Amino acid sequence: MAKNEQDKYIDEWADEQNRHIGEIKIPPLGEYPPDLECWYGSLMNELVTKDLIRHFADASGDRNPLWRNEDYAKNTRWGGIIAPPTFTDGMIQPYAGNMVTGSEIVPKFNSFFSLPDGATRMIFQVMRPGDKIRAIQYSLGVKETVPYRPNPAREFEDTVRRVLINQREEVVAILDRHMKVVINHAFDNDHPYWIKRKKRRLTDAERDEIQNYYDTEKIRGPRTPYWEDVKVGEALNEVLVGPIQIQDTFSAYTVVTGHAAGFDLEWERVKKNFDFHWLDPEMNAWSAGAACHVCDEKGHAFLWDGGAAVGFFFTAEWILGRLVVKWMGDNGFLKKMDDRCDPYYPIIGDVLRAKGEVTKKYSEGGENLVDLKIHIENQDKVNIMRGTAVVQLPSKNDYKLEKQSPITYKTSL
Repeated sequence: MAKNEQDKYIDEWADEQNRHIGEIKIPPLGEYPPDLECWYGSLMNELVTKDLIRHFADASGDRNPLWRNEDYAKNTRWGGIIAPPTFTDGMIQPYAGNMVTGSEIVPKFNSFFSLPDGATRMIFQVMRPGDKIRAIQYSLGVKETVPYRPNPAREFEDTVRRVLINQREEVVAILDRHMKVVINHAFDNDHPYWIKRKKRRLTDAERDEIQNYYDTEKIRGPRTPYWEDVKVGEALNEVLVGPIQIQDTFSAYTVVTGHAAGFDLEWERVKKNFDFHWLDPEMNAWSAGAACHVCDEKGHAFLWDGGAAVGFFFTAEWILGRLVVKWMGDNGFLKKMDDRCDPYYPIIGDVLRAKGEVTKKYSEGGENLVDLKIHIENQDKVNIMRGTAVVQLPSKNDYKLEKQSPITYKTSL
C-alpha cells in the first residue's frame, strides 16, 4: 500500500513497466540512429568471424588457443575455433533496456537512476566463425528487491531478455540482463549510487603476484576433468588480473563498442537525452557519459561511486567466464552463468581475483552436470561480483558428448 505521494508514483511506475511484459523489440544494428527503447542494447555485429573472436579474447586477456589457433582447435571436441562463452557481449551490447529522460522522471521522483546489475546467461550452442546472429528482446518486468540504500529509497530489478538466434533458426543463447533501478535515493558525493570507494596504490608484493601469475598461468586445455572425478567442495584454480587500467577500459570498448559513435553521431545520442550526458566545464562542451569510465571526477563518477573512474561489470563477467573455462577445459560446456554486482562495482585500480568451488554434481536429461559457486574479490577482499554456473562434463562411462538438440526461437519463448 502506498505510504505517501512518492510511493504512489513509484507503484504506478512499476505497474506501468509490468504492463509491457512480453512486448517484443528487435534490437537495432549499430548505435546510429540512436534508439531510446534500446539505448545500450544494440546488435553490434551480425557475423561471427575468426577476427572478431580473436579481438574479444585479446580484450579480455584470454590466451586460450581454442579461441585463436586453428591447428589446436581442430583436435578438440569442436573441430575448429569457437568463441568463448561470454563472447555474446561481442555480438550484442551487454546493457539492455530503454532510456528514460529527465522530462519523464524529474517531475515525479526525487531521484531515479538505473544501472547494470549483472546477467543470467543461458547457452545452448557454441558460436563459430561463419555464424550469422540476429536477436529479439522483450521485458520480463520489474520486481521490487530489498534495498541496499537507506530509507526512503526503493529498489527494483528490471530484467530484459535477449534471445540470440543463428542462421539455422537455433537459439544460441538467452541473455537476461538485470538492471538495478533505485528511486528516491539521496544522491550526493557521500552517498553515491554504489558504495563510495577510492583506488589505492598496490604494494610491491601485490604487483609482483599479479605479474608472476601472468607469466606462469596454465590453462587446462584438453585435460578436461571427468565428471566422476569431480568432488563437491573442490576449489577452482584462481584467475588473477589487474589492476584495471584505462587501457583495459579501452580494450573493453573495442569489442563491446559501448560508445562506438563519435563526433556528430555521438551528438545524435547526446541531444536525445541531455540528462544522461555531461556538460564538461573545462571545455564547455557536451561529453558522452563514457568520461566516467576513464577519468576520476569526470562525468557521472561522483554520482556513481563518489568520484573514482568506474570499470565495467562485463569485464568482471569475462573474468568469471575465464575462471570456469580454465577449470572445465576444452571439452566442457558452460550451460549457464548467473551473476550480480550490486552494491559494489569494479573501479579503475581494482585487482580482480576470481574464485570458485564445486557445490553439486548430478545427472539430468542425459547430461553429467556440475554446479559451481563463483565470485570475484578485489585486492582488499571486497566482493565485486558473485554468481553461480552450471557446467556439462564428459563421463568415463560414456565419453560421447552428444550435440544438444537445437532449440528454436518458438520453443524458447
